[in-house]
Amino acid sequence: MATVKNENRQVWSFYKIQSRENEINTKRYDTMSDLFVLGNGESRKDIDVDLLKTKGKVYGCNAMYREHKLDGLIAVDPMLEHEIYRSGYCDENKVYFRDWENMPNEHYEMMKEAQSSNMKNPTIREWKHTPENWYANFVIHGQSTVNQERPNDRWKGDGFENVYITWTYGLADMNITLLKDVMKDYYPGGWEGDRIGPEDPGWSSGATAMYIGCKVEKPKRCFLIGMDMYSTTDFINNLYKNTNGYLSDNENSVTPQNWVIQMGRVMVRYQDIEFIKVNPEGNSQVSQRMPQWDSLPNVNYMYKKEFYTHLGLDF
Repeated sequence: MATVKNENRQVWSFYKIQSRENEINTKRYDTMSDLFVLGNGESRKDIDVDLLKTKGKVYGCNAMYREHKLDGLIAVDPMLEHEIYRSGYCDENKVYFRDWENMPNEHYEMMKEAQSSNMKNPTIREWKHTPENWYANFVIHGQSTVNQERPNDRWKGDGFENVYITWTYGLADMNITLLKDVMKDYYPGGWEGDRIGPEDPGWSSGATAMYIGCKVEKPKRCFLIGMDMYSTTDFINNLYKNTNGYLSDNENSVTPQNWVIQMGRVMVRYQDIEFIKVNPEGNSQVSQRMPQWDSLPNVNYMYKKEFYTHLGLDF
């Protein structure tokens, strides 16, 4: 195995890349065989997503649904899962949720009590598609921020303690796939350090979008856009900061160690796909290569200007 150290001197390992019949090819492929996986880093701000959809398949994460319809939307946070479902986005668009289990209505009182039993003053945030309809199933999540290290009024928008209850209906449910059903074969037996297990390794939404997009679409190339990893300031780098489900703009930037590891595992799993990280021009960390991936022969980089040229566009 090849061992790589990150900037914090913590060691992690990739499974060694095996030899392949076909080396990674740098020639231009037909762009319709391309996959674009979009993170919500601020370098994505001026990317024309609708144009990308004419060039290949586009996958994205979380609140990106507020602005764009995608070929695949991935959400791993319960608050955003409920927001996405309630918006009606799932009626016509494919989504992948980490935890979205329908419960029969006869379990309603029991589950509501169970989710709120450890909270001092929970807010019940309940939703139905149309109030007059009778509903057979619901999804419920409890989410408390009382024990978070950061102040509660700056944590993801909904306050201290919440129980989210969404009554479900068939049209939207047909477009939802659970991560455990699509990721169960991502690597036999899982990887050391994964949080949940081989059916769902508990990855971030960005790495999960990479994996699902590669598995479903089978692209020749996968472009990573808005996967900034770092910030150009000391504060959080996210297009949706200060909105529901996200931290405020005065929060410190996030250490990317887990993202780097998880995304690297996708690159190892799909050795026959060329992964191209699209970086903004400049000298900040956001614009640099990821040294942790230097041992992987199927990883390359483009600046945004070069990426636009690849698409046949003016920068």
